Amino acid sequence: MSLEAFTKVSEASKLLVEQGFTAHAVLSSIEMVSRAIGVDRSVVYENGSSTTPGRRLSVMRNVWGVAPTSPLLQTFPLKDQMSGWVEVLSRGQPIWELVRNIQGSMRVNLEAQGVQSVLLSPINVGTLNGTWWGFLRLDDCQKERRWSAEELNIVKTLSRSLSSALRQDLRREALTQTRNELESMMQRCAATGTR
Repeated sequence: MSLEAFTKVSEASKLLVEQGFTAHAVLSSIEMVSRAIGVDRSVVYENGSSTTPGRRLSVMRNVWGVAPTSPLLQTFPLKDQMSGWVEVLSRGQPIWELVRNIQGSMRVNLEAQGVQSVLLSPINVGTLNGTWWGFLRLDDCQKERRWSAEELNIVKTLSRSLSSALRQDLRREALTQTRNELESMMQRCAATGTR
C-alpha cells in the first residue's frame, strides 16, 4: 500500500475533525481515500427505519465515483439481500466479497451496478462499536479485488473517523437542544416571576 493512501486517510480524518459530518467533509474524505486506494465508487449509507413490504433499506447519504452512478445506488437492501452481513456489520466488522461469490438478489443488484468487488465497513454511533448507524461501501468495477490487510486498515480508519465525526455532531445537536430548552424554561420563569 502506498504512502499516499496513509497520507490521504490521515488528511480525511483531520478534515472530519475540523468540519464534522457535513456533506462536504464526508464527500471530500471518501473521495480522497477512494482515489488513493483505487476504487471506482464510494457510498455512505444510513440505515433506514422505514420499510417497504418485506424489506428494510439503507438510504444513500453521500456518493463519489468515477464509475457511473445508477438509481440502484439510492437505497441498499439490508435484511432481504444481506443474509448474515447485517449481524457482522452491526458487530463493527467490515465485509468484503467478490460479487460472483454472492448468492441471490444481492448479486443481481451489484452486477447491475457494474460492481465486481465490494467492501462494506460499518459506521457506528455511541461507543467505538456502539449503535450501528450505517456503512461505507466501496466498489471496484474494474477487477475482482482481493482487499489487502493495508487497504482494510485504511478503510476501517476512515469508517472510524466518519463514526467519530457523526458522534461529535450528534452530541453537539443534543447540547444545543438542551441549551434551547433551558433558555426557554428561564424565559418562562422570568415572564411568570417564578424562580
